[in-house]
Amino acid sequence: MNRSHGSTGRRRRSRIVLATLAAGAAVAVGLAGCSLSPSTAGTGSDTLTVATWKGYGADLSWVAAEFKKETGATVKYQFIDSEASELQLVSKANGAIDVALPNIQYIGQGIDQGLFHSLDTAKLTNYSDIYPEFSGRKEIRKGGDLYGIPWTWGSSGVFYDSAKVSPADSLGVLWDPKYKGQIALFDDPTVLVPLTALYLGEDPQNPDMAKVTPALQKLKDNAKLLYSSSDDLAKAIASGSVVAGTGDSGSLGSLFASKAAGTAGFKYEIPKEGAVGWIDNWAIAAKTQHLDLAYKWLNYMTSPAFLAKWANTPADASPAPANKSVVDSLPAATMDRLQANPDKISSLALQLPQPADRLQSWVDAWTQVKAGS
Repeated sequence: MNRSHGSTGRRRRSRIVLATLAAGAAVAVGLAGCSLSPSTAGTGSDTLTVATWKGYGADLSWVAAEFKKETGATVKYQFIDSEASELQLVSKANGAIDVALPNIQYIGQGIDQGLFHSLDTAKLTNYSDIYPEFSGRKEIRKGGDLYGIPWTWGSSGVFYDSAKVSPADSLGVLWDPKYKGQIALFDDPTVLVPLTALYLGEDPQNPDMAKVTPALQKLKDNAKLLYSSSDDLAKAIASGSVVAGTGDSGSLGSLFASKAAGTAGFKYEIPKEGAVGWIDNWAIAAKTQHLDLAYKWLNYMTSPAFLAKWANTPADASPAPANKSVVDSLPAATMDRLQANPDKISSLALQLPQPADRLQSWVDAWTQVKAGS
């Protein structure tokens, strides 16, 4: 799977659960060739090693140069291919990784395993500007201590052609028989099951699968396209074969803002029933040898200087910033492209830690639906 965050939006995030359910293979791939030690990660106190996704903000061409100008430090990257491999990488690095980017769904595993350093909020210069709905989450805390600072967020909701679909403020459009054969669905049960639960009024974290599975079948029967590539979705929209569907806020915002072929009139919406949401957080490795420098990285990554520059460069495909002061400063067009409306945060059903058997039941139900059984 293409891990370029800019071209695939949240595809890599929403599919990590599937990789984690096959964790043995995923971790083996993720750690191949990653034999790390403090000496190989960087020499001296002027090198910071960052575990992150390739093509996702932190490794933009100008970031390392600006961070070095600000701190005098060199940045090295260790790229991950799943949340499972990220945790394994930090665990096995033995201090060779300084900072990592765990999602809210997985940071708790790392905290419980002792992989992350508790954070002193007095040393986090942008902490007070992080949305309290994010910074106050229990998933990034343990025993009263904070272990991650929220960085970016986004949602998986509904897109639609405003000239052909009405009303469009409800998930019900996806099941509406008048759009049968014109719906595109992101092919991932960790998105589709919670969305279906929201539509049914079920708990999106633990829905009754006896109710969800028949509704999933009706949803799939309405679909023209099951996609995992944003390129495939763009082609379907350009051809006029789909008028609505599910998708990631960031990638769809960028697609529609680009005015690509066929996208005129298309909009993205967090519907009245809600949408699936995610949060990425920066964390410091428990065994880092560069604690002061790691704090500087967290402060730089969450700063208006970095986040505003990233957000206002469409080609760099930023998600919505978790820093509310940055969002308040963004032009309306950028806000729309990033789908960064803070009023929608309360409508998100976040992708949170789930028991493995529950996740497997979601995967099994969607697999059966696709097979027509």
